[in-house]
Amino acid sequence: MSVCIMTPSRHTNGVVKFVPCRKVIQMKKFLPCVLFIASTGLMRADIIQSISFDLSDLHPGSTLSGTFSLPNSPVSGDTAPVLLSFSDPQNYSPTSINATIEIGSGTFLAFTVGFSGITFTNPSGNMFTLNNNLLPRGMAQCASFPCTATGGFQDNDPPAFTSTYSIAPVASAVPEPAYSFLISVLLAAFVLARVVAARRVSSSSSTGVAHTFHR
Repeated sequence: MSVCIMTPSRHTNGVVKFVPCRKVIQMKKFLPCVLFIASTGLMRADIIQSISFDLSDLHPGSTLSGTFSLPNSPVSGDTAPVLLSFSDPQNYSPTSINATIEIGSGTFLAFTVGFSGITFTNPSGNMFTLNNNLLPRGMAQCASFPCTATGGFQDNDPPAFTSTYSIAPVASAVPEPAYSFLISVLLAAFVLARVVAARRVSSSSSTGVAHTFHR
């Protein structure tokens, strides 16, 4: 975007003409700066991890798994929602579970990756495995993230059975674009450009006219 200011130039025959675009505000010069600022907030560097529970004690080969996102620098106390799905949903109710991932402080490594809110029914189970509530039992520990680790869990308390769960990075995960930040920056740049252009036009109005006249 450009704003052109007309400035006078005297001809030898006495006619005063106005030369266009003597002073030009070229917003394209500012575009690289705007894009550079926007790029710093354009991408959210989330860490995407998977979690999978081994439920072979209930049904051979059965798993419960999902993915969750952590901030770029997780700290103890962080939580993340996770939607878990069964590999064999016909054997359980409900077929998917909304649970919570909980980041804590580890004993020999910096972090633990725990969970809560995993309850479901196994209709074909016996009196011990009909209603299930998975509880951490030796949580997975990580030195940093992304992380690959294994932890333990038990079903109910006292436990009907014990098993393991694993966490791993999601290989295809990429940072997600934060479009709202980019839009805000571009709108701010547009408003600023209009203000600067208006002030330039106002300050030059006494000498800048877009017509030709004779003295």
